[in-house]
Order: sequence, then structure tokens, then C-alpha cells
Amino acid sequence: MYNGNIIKQLLAEKKIQNKELLNYLGTEANSSLSQIVNGNPTVRRLEKVADFFGVSMDVFFNREKPYQTFSTNDLNNLQLFKDKIELLEKLLEEKDKRIALLENLNQELSKK
Repeated sequence: MYNGNIIKQLLAEKKIQNKELLNYLGTEANSSLSQIVNGNPTVRRLEKVADFFGVSMDVFFNREKPYQTFSTNDLNNLQLFKDKIELLEKLLEEKDKRIALLENLNQELSKK
């Protein structure tokens, strides 16, 4: 699940003021950072945050095995590809669950 506190950690580790991130995102309201950290930001906004810090979006979701780049020397490593496929399958499974949950919520809200 999404962990917005990682944004605060990255800001502290890199010694960046909140204002710099908010300027990059095109907003300067302090409540906006709170909404990103405590809320459920859109993929587009979270992509911008990841780009700002130069990290993968996986960082914000506490992945057990974060995305790792590999060199061309590793291309023959079959296990590496199997691991990546497994992680992608888990990601797709998680997204399917979230979509189903949102569809159910939408149906319930439509009834009211």
C-alpha cells in the first residue's frame, strides 16, 4: 500500500524544503504536501514526485523487492528475469484487487 511518509523521509534525507517539491509540482499551498503524504495522490502526481527525487514509484509502496537496474552482463541471468516476472505478476494482481475494490465502491455509491 501507498506510504506517503517516504516523501517526508526523502525530503529530510536530501535536505530539501517542502516548498521546492511543491514548486516542482506547480503548487505552493502547504496543505498540498499534506494531501500528497496523507492522502491518495493520483498516479500522474506521484510520477512527478518520483521524478523530483529521481526514484522509482515503487519506493512509495514499500515493495519487498524494489526495482533494480541491471547491466547487459546480467541479460543471460534467467533467475533475474524470473524474479522480475514474479514481481510484475504480483503488481498486476494488486492492481486488479484495487480496481475491483473501486468498482464495488462505485456500485455502492451509485445505489445511494
